[in-house]
Amino acid sequence: MDRSDPRDAGYPPGKRLDDRGRVSRWAAGDGELWRFEDDHRRVAERLYELSRCGVGGFVQAGIDADGVWLVRLLPSTTLDELRRAQPGAWPHDRTLHIALAVARALAACEERSLFPGPVIPKSLAVSLADDEAIQVILSAEALIGAMVGDRAGGAGGETGTKALTWLPPEKVDTATWDNAANRYALGVMIYELIAGHHPFGGAGLRHALREAREAEAAPFPKAIRRELPAGLQSLVLRMIAPASERRPDAAAGIVDELEALVSGKALQREPAATAPVPKREDEGSCERRPSLQPDPLPRGRAEQILDLGWLLGVISTGRWRLLPLAVGLAACAVALVFAFDEPPPREETRPEIAAQRVVDDATLGAGDCASCHPKHAAEWSQSVMGHSVKSPLFNALESLIEEQVGRSDDCPGGAGILRRAGPSACRADNGLPITGSGGEHWCVNCHAPGDNIRTAMPAWNGLRGGDPRSRLPVKDLINEVALEGISCAFCHQVHGPVGPNGSAGYQGNPSWRSFVTGVTFPSRPEDRRGLFGIANSGYRLDAAELLFRGAETSAQRIVFTASGYPVHARPTEAARRYLQSSEFCGSCHDVRLFGTDVLGARKGEHFKRLRNAYSEWATWADAERAGGRQPATCQGCHMSTYPGICVLGDAPDDDPIHGTCPDGMHFEPHEPGRKVSGRVAINSGEISALSPHTFAGVDLPLALDIADEALDHPGVDANGMVLSARARRDQLLMKSMSLRLAEAKRVGATLEVDVSVENIGAGHKIPAGFSQEREIWVHLRITDAGGGVLYEVGRVDRNDEDLKDKIFDRVNTDPDRLDALGRPEGIFGADVRDGPDAPAWSPPPELGGQRFRGKGLINFQNGFLRCVRCLGDVSPSGECIGTGFERHHAEKFADGDYDIDTGECRSNLSGRAALFEVYFPVGALDASRGLPKGPDAIIDTRSLLPHRPVRYTYVLPTRGLAGPYRVEARLMFRSFPPFLVKAFAGYEQKMAARGRRPSGPLVTFDMLRRLERVELAKRTLVVP
Repeated sequence: MDRSDPRDAGYPPGKRLDDRGRVSRWAAGDGELWRFEDDHRRVAERLYELSRCGVGGFVQAGIDADGVWLVRLLPSTTLDELRRAQPGAWPHDRTLHIALAVARALAACEERSLFPGPVIPKSLAVSLADDEAIQVILSAEALIGAMVGDRAGGAGGETGTKALTWLPPEKVDTATWDNAANRYALGVMIYELIAGHHPFGGAGLRHALREAREAEAAPFPKAIRRELPAGLQSLVLRMIAPASERRPDAAAGIVDELEALVSGKALQREPAATAPVPKREDEGSCERRPSLQPDPLPRGRAEQILDLGWLLGVISTGRWRLLPLAVGLAACAVALVFAFDEPPPREETRPEIAAQRVVDDATLGAGDCASCHPKHAAEWSQSVMGHSVKSPLFNALESLIEEQVGRSDDCPGGAGILRRAGPSACRADNGLPITGSGGEHWCVNCHAPGDNIRTAMPAWNGLRGGDPRSRLPVKDLINEVALEGISCAFCHQVHGPVGPNGSAGYQGNPSWRSFVTGVTFPSRPEDRRGLFGIANSGYRLDAAELLFRGAETSAQRIVFTASGYPVHARPTEAARRYLQSSEFCGSCHDVRLFGTDVLGARKGEHFKRLRNAYSEWATWADAERAGGRQPATCQGCHMSTYPGICVLGDAPDDDPIHGTCPDGMHFEPHEPGRKVSGRVAINSGEISALSPHTFAGVDLPLALDIADEALDHPGVDANGMVLSARARRDQLLMKSMSLRLAEAKRVGATLEVDVSVENIGAGHKIPAGFSQEREIWVHLRITDAGGGVLYEVGRVDRNDEDLKDKIFDRVNTDPDRLDALGRPEGIFGADVRDGPDAPAWSPPPELGGQRFRGKGLINFQNGFLRCVRCLGDVSPSGECIGTGFERHHAEKFADGDYDIDTGECRSNLSGRAALFEVYFPVGALDASRGLPKGPDAIIDTRSLLPHRPVRYTYVLPTRGLAGPYRVEARLMFRSFPPFLVKAFAGYEQKMAARGRRPSGPLVTFDMLRRLERVELAKRTLVVP
């Protein structure tokens, strides 16, 4: 810097504008004059040096009698404003020049280990006048603010605004920017300028979803691609690759590639409306330049804070074990200078991309919502709601039902009993349609509710010569919006429950029609009490709840952005109340299967309660209210911070739930219904109480195209909620059940051990949902004084190992084993015998109760029952004795005469003895006999009622083994039994070989590794 006066440089000082830290700013012509206090030449020199590389915009510098001064001159328009004024695709020549200028600026910052703040269109000052050269300046307000000690401009590299749509997927969780994020953002910017739209759906969905293995960005459209210089598309796609290791690792490399592209293109054709980027006379190669002063200034406090801020940025990206160090350094930084003691002013943003895209009720996807609601979309994407229709087991079970139930020579493609019926419906001998009789799209209506908006599913055609496409799996038939499952668009277009005479009529499946008698049976007895819409997709959709409609343009119904674009309607008060009610969840989480339950018939219910979570909750909630307590809703437990969060500090006890938190943190319990604080949308100025959209549950997706890393993100969010879906599952399970070794004693030559288990945290039974498939069991191990095993039950050593209460000698998954009428025989039937852990409890747990004595496996899994008759001798009490030579359970039985209408089981056996337990939701009696069908009755009494402890007393002979005895009990969980997954994998393998699975088998044997065994609690006891 030379001794000079700003007036001589053509910038006479005018009105004083304000102060920024240690700098006073003055109007000076069309720029700003910055004067530094305390003769801080070193900071001024660094700012001026960076400006030579396009960072900051300082064009003149000097020293006069009043000290060091700089002149800042920025173009008056940002790239963000230019894009609004000139939407659509820009010429690639213009884009290249802009990109090269930005890349040079980033390279200069990286060379000096500086972070300029988030590089987004708002941070780029650009001039594109036709008669001038392109000028691009990276304003770098955060960096400059830190260097001059400005509190407002010196915040670090975080933003909670629309800038999230420019972040790489691995950084969206924390919204933390660094130089690597800026390189990625530059790639997104180049793509957006050339293509005229965002590379990931126009709404930032990929960024909101945060998945490191998302699909690649699409190549540029062919018409644009033809005009691009060779190598440009490849560079851009590498810069925004989903895997960080594939991206350029330094901005200098990007500069080299862009310079080659610009120079090569410029030799052939100059831009039509722009000129090449000029270099200032002193720009040179943008390398470091020594100070022009012989006495450089001492290092200032602002520079110390700047470097410390960079260090904190590095530390914050590491594992949580470094967090205490980072917190300590941050405290030092605040003590040195108040540059980080409050967040920067919130940037006013608006979701321009989403507003400019025209959508309707059938095309609205999560991507359209994510640009304004990235947090909600990200949480939803990792939840089971986001995978409801992609679930391998759902698709496989639904296809099995349609393909095998009702199949015959007259209907060789299967009857499609739960799909839509058309003119080519399969019919029974009496002429009544079997297709659709159990409920048209009975599965689809809840798993893929978006298909109700505009269906893409054809009617089932199982007749000979029928359209094979109609028989494809659900996921291969529905459209892209419906494939999102229980999505933003679905939930927020729900108006309320269905009603009997509503304008939209009854939606979902309120009834089923017998193909034997033609009688229609209702499946919603709650209707008689005026509580409509419970079970079988009892929701009512109304697109006006969410979407802009020409007839509803009043300001009271439409939310407007700052730019005046309508985004979506405000929900009506009725819809808001319904979405917050357990009854909304009850529209799908009670599932009533067609056919009258043998056991349920005595209650006058002509359906089977396959899933009963809402009804169980309603019973519990009534009891809570009767006791003067306010019951938690479904949303209170599954859309809140319940059961708790992770906070800094060592664990106060040895409870294993603390292990679900990152290192250096421990679990803090929260009551149901506790919400988090934040903005509903990134463009909202209001801080609200929000419901997390993680939908905490006990399932993890089986689909292996969802990477393990996507299910186990390390760390916690801003509210302390773990990001890992696995950890959330474990927390929910661990806080739902308790295990106690209540008592143990010697009684003569026997040892009695009491194991007590209680449902302490759920407002429904445990297991809930598909409770016939959830495994919750006790692994009990008792050793003597020498370590020898006195007794062990419930031990499972591998994820793919079945429990040992039963042994599957054979499971039939062969679709080609047919009887004389072309009906599949024995499919999904099993030859089963007792295993070493076979339960021997008195009374049997399936009869209900709270106290049991005996031995064997404790398993709270419910089950399926089939009406049978005895092939051998019948005891006076009405039980089947058989011949005594049967190897497998079913050998002494044949199918009984079950009446689908009345639920009557006509058998030579009496009462419960006429019902035989089978192990598949649809299948045959055993591996060689019986036709595939649903169960004739369902066991729902083994599962645990809320706050009703059950006690199992083991009575075990000591076998002469000496004490003391060590008793160890572990409470275990697994989402599905391995035999179920193995059976479907075998069936799907066969159906794929027949060309029935265009996208491959729906379930594969590889998925067994996702059947994780989760230890919920462990207790030990020593018996003298």
